[in-house]
Amino acid sequence: LQTLTGHTNHVKCLALGPDGNLFSGSYDETVRVWCGTDGTHLRTLQCDTGRAHSLAVGRDGRLFVGSATGAVQVWGAVGSTSRCIISRGAPRSPAYLCLSAAGTLYAGWEIALGAVASIEAYATTHNAIKIW
Repeated sequence: LQTLTGHTNHVKCLALGPDGNLFSGSYDETVRVWCGTDGTHLRTLQCDTGRAHSLAVGRDGRLFVGSATGAVQVWGAVGSTSRCIISRGAPRSPAYLCLSAAGTLYAGWEIALGAVASIEAYATTHNAIKIW
């Protein structure tokens, strides 16, 4: 068991990148990038649209962050300074973001979950991420 610390408020969402790195979004209005093999903190990204409520990472390295305002902030490849904000006038934050294999972004406010074989990481309300 490993605990990754550094966020200063609740960790709300997690995503895995195509390179195996872990992304964590928090109510502290940041997304942190962690090395997927040893848990080293690699960088912190500031969310321009408020609290991070949901994350998705594309195969091309684009990072999508759903915020409390209903907007989705997009970074190019992680570490890129180019980014844009997509706003569709949603009434509240997207609870879930998902990318299809073709790169289509889906935003959801409710989700139905089936049986899960195993959970390897989860976000906590204690400003940390637990990894098995």
